[in-house]
Amino acid sequence: MAYMLYNLPPLSPDYSGIASVFHDLGGLTVIHDASGCTGTYTGYDEPRWFGSSSPTFCSGLRDMDAIMGDDERLLEKIQRALEETRAPCVTIIGSPVPMVIGFDFKGFASLVERRTGLPAFGFPATGLLYYDQGQRDAYLAIAKRFLREEPFKHPRKVNILGASALDGFDDEALDALESLLRAEALETGAIWGARSSLNELAASGSAGVNWVITAAALPLARFLEERYGIPFVAGLPIGGGEEERIRSGLRAAAEGKKPDRVFPPVKEGGAEALTLILGEALLCSSLRSCLEEGGEQAAVGTFFAQGKELLRPGDRLFISEEDARQALAARPFKAVIGDPLIRDLIPDGASPAFTALPHRAVSGRIYQESRSRLFGAGADSRLVSREACTAQEHVP
Repeated sequence: MAYMLYNLPPLSPDYSGIASVFHDLGGLTVIHDASGCTGTYTGYDEPRWFGSSSPTFCSGLRDMDAIMGDDERLLEKIQRALEETRAPCVTIIGSPVPMVIGFDFKGFASLVERRTGLPAFGFPATGLLYYDQGQRDAYLAIAKRFLREEPFKHPRKVNILGASALDGFDDEALDALESLLRAEALETGAIWGARSSLNELAASGSAGVNWVITAAALPLARFLEERYGIPFVAGLPIGGGEEERIRSGLRAAAEGKKPDRVFPPVKEGGAEALTLILGEALLCSSLRSCLEEGGEQAAVGTFFAQGKELLRPGDRLFISEEDARQALAARPFKAVIGDPLIRDLIPDGASPAFTALPHRAVSGRIYQESRSRLFGAGADSRLVSREACTAQEHVP
């Protein structure tokens, strides 16, 4: 269900999440809309778009197309685009207008396959859900379609799952994560969400362990665990404790053992949380774990549904901007960590210490920040105040 936003801009929608997953795969991506939704994705949500050669197109949906249902015209456009791009696959993504007229995306994708001989995906995105749910659907669709049965396992190969540009995972952040793997004598396998090709993703079943870095990739990790027996570790190396948990989990899996702690640990009971962290659930959980190493109780708040299993009593899944505003008013938080635009939701009269943590899916291109600020050699110790977080071991 959609809600009115008064202070925050529209949060990144499901169609942007799907398109972002396919961005680096070289396929032809078509957003079926009149151009506004495509412009939202390319102009605000996707930092890789400018200077990119990724073949992402708008279908140019017009009134008569919607009324008459002229699928043949769209198919001809796709065929012409394929002649120019030589893309290996096609992805057709929905938006609000096709939702209203009941466009059959899966059926149309089957038609594209028959006409072109190329694999085609159809996603009935509506623009009413958020980017994380679109990413979840895209990851699973790719896995179910392309993953191969691998004859050999490579125990020390690690797939990185959920490298979302909408969550700040740019080249600098991914380089830092790969540095951590090299420090443990581990090999980087496929990176889901960035860098890797379709063929590299298809070989993901040969890895010994998966490292989940955003909550939207948790369903993919569970699929790979069930289908291929690959264990996973989830979280980000923010602070010494979280970094060691991830390192030890990856080492254990590479040695054929089950990781002791898959998710960031959360202390139960104790004092009421005085810090509220707002953002993507897995990032917030790792940051909370870091704060709790220093004895600071923290709660997590998020607008994004993926990663609900990471939320604990006292945490909140916000269903609207007003819901978040009320949560900030209901408890006397002494500190808030979140996207700079979240500051506008803090009620008048309250003055918690505010630490900016920009999130592309919230504020678009207004603030651009790499997640490498939180870990690796470039970590900014000023983000958090407790010694346990600032004393992390930096990866060379």
